[in-house]
Amino acid sequence: MSTSNQPLRFGVLGIGRMGIRHALNVVNEPRAQLVAVADPRKDVLEASKEILGENVKRFISEEDVINDPSIQAILVASDTTQHPILALKAIKAGKHLLLEKPIAVNLDDAAPVVAEAKRNPHLKILVGMSRRFDDSYREAFNRIQSGELGDVFHYYGVTNDQYNAEIVDFFVGYSKVSGSILVDCGIHDVDLMRWYMGPNEKVKKVYAAGYNARMHRLKESRDADNSVATIVFESGKLANIYLSRTAIHGHECWAQITGENGMIKVNTDNAMNRVTLADEHGYRKLTTQDYYDRFRGAFANEMREFTSAVLDNTPLPLNIDDAFEASKICVGLQMAFRSDEQIFFDKNGYPIPPKGIAPSRL
Repeated sequence: MSTSNQPLRFGVLGIGRMGIRHALNVVNEPRAQLVAVADPRKDVLEASKEILGENVKRFISEEDVINDPSIQAILVASDTTQHPILALKAIKAGKHLLLEKPIAVNLDDAAPVVAEAKRNPHLKILVGMSRRFDDSYREAFNRIQSGELGDVFHYYGVTNDQYNAEIVDFFVGYSKVSGSILVDCGIHDVDLMRWYMGPNEKVKKVYAAGYNARMHRLKESRDADNSVATIVFESGKLANIYLSRTAIHGHECWAQITGENGMIKVNTDNAMNRVTLADEHGYRKLTTQDYYDRFRGAFANEMREFTSAVLDNTPLPLNIDDAFEASKICVGLQMAFRSDEQIFFDKNGYPIPPKGIAPSRL
């Protein structure tokens, strides 16, 4: 193992809602240095000066950052449609890559990124499955690995984002490029499911359904603000996932893993802290308001571990195949939702489109 005393020099592509948070994590990581950011929106670049400081270079063109010879690592947090394009350019330019999930919204665009990553094994390439970096979810994994549960046969995951009327327009627009709630939001639970149940468990078939409780315009993009999914493995084991963007009480995200010897529940108490308020409403606690409130530490861990993997040449906790396999399952769930059919999977883990359904409907 070789250890570098120099910081890892980053360029960040896309500094919107999530990208600016990633950029701040670079700034706050002692072994990293934020060299440059790129975003096609001039007003966003200008506003970032107050958050990131004046010394960071700013560009409209992502290629100006990718081609900067002083930059060693690229972090892609752009619009989801740009993920595979920018990821390919970064890898071909010889840059280490931290890529926001998913690799792409469809498998045809994701596959070339996976292939290029495998052609460059000397590069560290991480797709940001952030919950794997959370202390509580890791504790559950370690207990499963220790054999405490015995054979694990069921995963149940819940991801509820707090409803905010002020960002409905954002989600309506976002749904046109995100691949639906099952791809954008569901990939976290699908990845956890594979992590806990083991990568050797192969999916046989899936079904998914959705409903628009508040964001009715999502129907225009064949998306939903609430969705449920059932996943059946070749072994007969099961998983169920519930996703929502309309929780009134705050962000709620938890998982339950069941094995022959017991059950583990993760994050079932979504309280912001240990304070209990007693007033005219009774006893109550404040909950975390959004996913970043809950997973702030996980994103910091992700940044630290990626940086260390590059500088110290140590293994990453997951590889690009993990992200690609999760994407295959999520695309199958999207097909099931849009076709109202069960979707089966081939021997390579790809979802099989249902007969008689035009690809444009999936």
